[in-house]
Amino acid sequence: MTTPDFLPTLSSGSHDAEQGEACVMEYVSMLAGEEWSDRPECTHPLLAHEARTTNDLLRDGDRPRLVPLIGRLFGTTDDSPGLRARLRIAQARQVVALVEPSARSRALVAIELAESWIGRDGTDDDVRDAFSSAMTAPLSTGDLDPEHVDFHAGMSRMFPFALSPELEAAEAYGLAALVVAHRVAAGECRADCANGPARARRMVKDLGGLIDVYDQVTGRTATDLTADVWSELADAQPSAAPV
Repeated sequence: MTTPDFLPTLSSGSHDAEQGEACVMEYVSMLAGEEWSDRPECTHPLLAHEARTTNDLLRDGDRPRLVPLIGRLFGTTDDSPGLRARLRIAQARQVVALVEPSARSRALVAIELAESWIGRDGTDDDVRDAFSSAMTAPLSTGDLDPEHVDFHAGMSRMFPFALSPELEAAEAYGLAALVVAHRVAAGECRADCANGPARARRMVKDLGGLIDVYDQVTGRTATDLTADVWSELADAQPSAAPV
């Protein structure tokens, strides 16, 4: 599936509206009628981040794999600590699925703990406890290539970047589960995560899975972008004029 000829080419990076190119999130902003941006208000920030990352990592020939997800990305505006926790837990499960089954137990325990926090109130101490449990989780060792180990080790350092006064316990434990999953995968991952293009193709499927979780939690029903809908949306605002 590709974008219509009268709309910009899907490509990596950020662009001006007049360039004739757009990343996946700039497409979303355009078709949603928002000001041109790779951070449109109509998309949940976590989903938008994953979409931008995937878009830029994909090869040009693989980037059209994102097209079916464009219509599903806008209209994802609901948000709550529970929703964010479920999205993080879904990400953790996606990582665990790459791990040798016999080595998954530590990550699954972290996921179960995260799930137990959904719907519960917590304190700043609970957030700190989640952070501590994530940062002290050991890296598994195995026979992976150094580049593969470095990928999972790097991904497991995400928690400090997510710390904020708004971070609540449910999401914090979801993040902790994701960190532990990557630390386990550093020794037991069966995928080729050091291969960027191969990882990006898997990330397209994972992004679709995260949108599925969003829809399940919120009860949203997304509208498929048929050729007629593409045309109507594009004609609805000046920035989408043919190029």
